[in-house]
Amino acid sequence: MTELLYLDDMFLKEFNAKVISISDGKSVILDQTVFYPRSGGVACDGGELIRKSDGTEFKVNSVEKSNGDISHEVDLEGLEEGDEVIGRIDWDRRYRLMRHHTAAHVLSGAFWIEGNVKIGGNEIDVDGGRIDFTLEDFDREKIEIYVEKANEVVKQDLPVETYYISREELEVDPNLTKLLMGLPENIDRVRIVDIKGFDKQPDGGCHVARTSEIGAIKLTKMKNKGKNNRRMYFVLEDK
Repeated sequence: MTELLYLDDMFLKEFNAKVISISDGKSVILDQTVFYPRSGGVACDGGELIRKSDGTEFKVNSVEKSNGDISHEVDLEGLEEGDEVIGRIDWDRRYRLMRHHTAAHVLSGAFWIEGNVKIGGNEIDVDGGRIDFTLEDFDREKIEIYVEKANEVVKQDLPVETYYISREELEVDPNLTKLLMGLPENIDRVRIVDIKGFDKQPDGGCHVARTSEIGAIKLTKMKNKGKNNRRMYFVLEDK
């Protein structure tokens, strides 16, 4: 199983690894990785793998979960099992994804605290995101107030930390889980993303170190997606 280095160091940009398997010539599985796979509605990292033996560069076009491992789809064939590589992520892309992902947590925390509203789903990319919320009424004014509350949190420059708790600890605190679908049954060791003094929830992704890194959250569009389902789109303004 691939060791996920980003879980404990989200600011790690480069790493050493060994190729443990190849499929279809371009789908590469490593013994460890910093590359975040497309998961939880958040887009994947990009970057490159560099073979140590000859310096050949393989561009990483996409990263996906694959039966407990992480598959790196590269642009060229040629890597072989046992090859040692240097992995480098596209840091500009990663950092923009981190800012948007943490912004989504701040928004979900604000919606939960202000209106007891849960998340039905989300999509996060480098240029913006969308979140589905369980609001009964399509009330733009109310949503704008929640976004304003989120921006107040951003300005507070709160630290963002990660740590692990047990499944039992999670289940005794109903305020931890903001997702409508809950947490998958097979997860026993739960990683928590904690925006100190504001919100904490289970999450396996990458985040900034402080809320001030996010920049201002701007509501761009809203849609009525049916009963109790309201969709909002947002972008981030420069810090």
